Amino acid sequence: MSPRAAHGCFHSWPAVAVVVSALVGGCSPEPTIDELRSFQRAGRFAETIEPLRERLDEAPDDPELNHLYGVALVQTNQAARAIWPLRKSAQDPDRAIDDGLLLIQAILGGGSPEDAVVVANRVLEMAPDRVDVMRLLLTARLRARRYEEALADVERLLELKPGDSSALTSRLVALLSLDRAEEAEQTLAEMSEAAKNLEGGYDWEPRLCAATATFIKEKGDPKAAEKLWNDCLEQFPAEESIVFGGFEFFNEIAKHGRASEILRRAYEAEPTHLPFIEVFANRLGLAGQTEEAERILLAATEDGLNDRQAWFSLSHYYERRDEHARAADAMANGLALMGEAPPLLVAEYVDLLIRAGDYDEAEQLLPKFEGEPMLSNMLRGRLWLVRGRSAEAIEAFEEGLRLWPDNTVVRWLVAQAHEQLGDYDRAVTEYAEAMRSDPTNRDAVFSLLHLLEALGRDQEAMGVLERYWRRTPRDPESFVQGIRFASRTGQRESLDRAVRRLGEIPGYRGVLIVELAAVQSSRAGPAAGIEYIRNAKLDLTRPTHGPVLRALVEYLVAEGDVLNILFNV
Repeated sequence: MSPRAAHGCFHSWPAVAVVVSALVGGCSPEPTIDELRSFQRAGRFAETIEPLRERLDEAPDDPELNHLYGVALVQTNQAARAIWPLRKSAQDPDRAIDDGLLLIQAILGGGSPEDAVVVANRVLEMAPDRVDVMRLLLTARLRARRYEEALADVERLLELKPGDSSALTSRLVALLSLDRAEEAEQTLAEMSEAAKNLEGGYDWEPRLCAATATFIKEKGDPKAAEKLWNDCLEQFPAEESIVFGGFEFFNEIAKHGRASEILRRAYEAEPTHLPFIEVFANRLGLAGQTEEAERILLAATEDGLNDRQAWFSLSHYYERRDEHARAADAMANGLALMGEAPPLLVAEYVDLLIRAGDYDEAEQLLPKFEGEPMLSNMLRGRLWLVRGRSAEAIEAFEEGLRLWPDNTVVRWLVAQAHEQLGDYDRAVTEYAEAMRSDPTNRDAVFSLLHLLEALGRDQEAMGVLERYWRRTPRDPESFVQGIRFASRTGQRESLDRAVRRLGEIPGYRGVLIVELAAVQSSRAGPAAGIEYIRNAKLDLTRPTHGPVLRALVEYLVAEGDVLNILFNV
């Protein structure tokens, strides 16, 4: 019996085999270009993907084919794959603006925001009065955290469209991110005034409510912000921006019960709204209420509205819990309901099989990707990597990178393969390249940190962390690593920063105590670690403080203080 079958979930291999067989096409006559255009006008984008890909094999530089192929991929939620064909079609002078616009959207959906900024600026040079391009440029600037430049773009957009809601919202976000509170307050007043003059101003009310509460919090008045968030939630208990904004606020101030209550109330008000279902279920899972979390997600698979997508939500729930076999089962059910699945989604399923240890089952699916060389090479390399065939894995990954040079996941996998072979310098280079393509690639960051630690290159590791913190300022595990590296390298400023930021994250006080006790122990022996933990005066009977208790026992054992372990811990 396969590991997946042992979990007792629905095993849908025959159905998935049928779904995946759609990737290699059937025996029906090849549709003409006019028919493919007609399919897309009718919203039948998925049906055009395979015929267009086959035509592109024969004419890879054809602007029309690349345009249609890129559109089909964007419309079927395959933004990352759409980047390459849209880059080609946008080179055609007749398509440079419109396909450039599509390319920006594709990059924002599946690439780097820095790349999106470059493309948006290029398109804007050709069409300086296009409001839609300006809005996409603003989105890219904010995602790239280029706030000063975003403010300049806001002014250009407001000249073209005074009172534009997206421009004012972008200005507020940029100003708050730059800690320019007085200017943010002025923008908030402008937004309020603009809302009065808009038809359908009700749509603005929740946005303004959330913006005002956020501003008050950033201004340094958490009590007033809490009251405002409660008022917003009372008025708009099922408005997505209010629910998730309020949830984040109450989490930040460590009122976790209130945060959970917000999600439950939103779910009860809109029990078929999948974003509420997903976040509420994940919250329950983190709280140990796994049965209720699974019940909610399984109910969504039968509610008549989310039947198919809810299986993918359940799969992601299991994946976050590292239950890869159950995640693969859930995804199999979702794929079976699709009729025709996008190659990237099926590739995700195969990747789950590999992570679940179902190597033979994953290998049976690889021939189905022969028409998709990028996916074929990535999955084949992934399979060889877990089987210890590192040199063959590198060969497959390199072929995939030839087709998609900026694919940060494949770069990360190449680095792992070189690390397996003991070529550590090349592994470091490849991890760094993966991070260059995507500075927030967490897998690449932590893989590189672990390798640098093993190599004793702590100073270099601190540089990696400092760069990561600029992009991802609230990753608790990065601050744990920062405490360890900074304490070993004597970088007091970095150590203080990591300690402060970890201490600001709710639920991590115990983790912080363990790390600081380890610092004391490394400097002055186990007795110093014992003293630090005891001075923290934590309730060590609480389950969340289990790691602190374990650390204390280890220090006591190291000190030979067995009686203290038996009677006082």
